[in-house]
Amino acid sequence: MLNEDFFGRVAIIFVMTVLATSGAIPLFLHLRQDTSELSLAVVTQLASTLFLLLQLVMTITRLPPKGTAQGIAPRLTSVAGTFMVLLALTLTPPLQNEAAQVTALCLVLIGTASSIFCLYWLGRSFSLMATARRLVTTGPYSIVRHPLYICEAIFVIGMILSHLSLLMVALGAFQFLLQYRRARNEEAILRQTFPEYDDYARRVPMLLPRFLGGAIPDSGGQ
Repeated sequence: MLNEDFFGRVAIIFVMTVLATSGAIPLFLHLRQDTSELSLAVVTQLASTLFLLLQLVMTITRLPPKGTAQGIAPRLTSVAGTFMVLLALTLTPPLQNEAAQVTALCLVLIGTASSIFCLYWLGRSFSLMATARRLVTTGPYSIVRHPLYICEAIFVIGMILSHLSLLMVALGAFQFLLQYRRARNEEAILRQTFPEYDDYARRVPMLLPRFLGGAIPDSGGQ
């Protein structure tokens, strides 16, 4: 498990470094040329780059695993759920509508900024794969069990709107299904590793806060 965690960490560090660099270079060049105005697009790109850098730092410093989901399916689900939206963006052109693009940028910014907050709170427990490192139950994790996925969903909705098409909607829906399955895989290993997880799951809804109907009884095994 330690070897797998090491090689997985190396792979994630490499990918996140490439993505963060590809976002940071044009952002740096833009700010170097013109700092008189910070547009919504620039602020959004800055937040996205910060989110990638934070993922990189948390991956480098993350805690050793106490349990990891077995089999190839959870791993494929995690990878596809993480990068599906990037694939979708390469397959669909941006929508030529200024109002839609501004709305999309706002959603992306809100989703990214809130994801940064959740990731910072998750800290060294962060992992792309279904892995148990430490049980976090405070902060945003006291409202729902998977706040980071909710925030990322807002980001994805913004991307869907930005590149609106039937293909983009279909790929976005598939990404949501992958993320839900990914959350279930994570809960299975957390429940197996931490005996107190059952009590936490009874107290805190999975995805929807209680004031939005999240008090639906849990279905049990995840």
